[in-house]
Amino acid sequence: MIISDRFIWLHLPKTGGTSASRMFTELGLPSVVADDQSLDSKHESIEARLPDWDYEMESRPVFITLRRLPQWLLSDWHHKRLKMGLDIPFEPVKSGLFYSLRLGGVWVAADYWLRYFRIERCSGVIRLEHLEEDVQREIVPLLPLQSAPLCFPKDNENRYSRDLGSYFRSSDLRRLYENNPIWRQQEFSAYGSTTVKTSVSTMAKLRGLFR
Repeated sequence: MIISDRFIWLHLPKTGGTSASRMFTELGLPSVVADDQSLDSKHESIEARLPDWDYEMESRPVFITLRRLPQWLLSDWHHKRLKMGLDIPFEPVKSGLFYSLRLGGVWVAADYWLRYFRIERCSGVIRLEHLEEDVQREIVPLLPLQSAPLCFPKDNENRYSRDLGSYFRSSDLRRLYENNPIWRQQEFSAYGSTTVKTSVSTMAKLRGLFR
């Protein structure tokens, strides 16, 4: 989580939060505090961190970074295998599930995180695929005047094929969105479409866009 006297930016896992936190730490703005990325508390919700928070009375906007669901599922799965060394199967991912250590080592729908963060109460969504553009529009106007330009480092990045066609069939994409209706709605609202609207045969063109 990044907390400022003018905004709060929630850290949904595998959406560039580590890079954003490092950037603000290096900027050294007194009014902006970024969580220590070595602590699990970096993924806390508003309610967990600020129990007295009142969405109706609080004037600070709350932002959360989102990415397209299939790419998020791939990133989370690869992170747990490559960085954490977990021997977990891929088959559940095709149904929109991720392996949650937080919940005791069970497979759960990706919508868990959006419910946990109460994304419907967030003021705005930062799209990971358009990070600099969205941050320039939403976050920069809330920073102190004459702040240094924002430059996002690439932290916590895993190497793997980004070609969705190597992992999912069209039926898999439909199913994983059906099992995560909140994510589907939020993605459609933020992007104007969901990945399932794009044929898997075109996914190779998207290689390199998602980390």
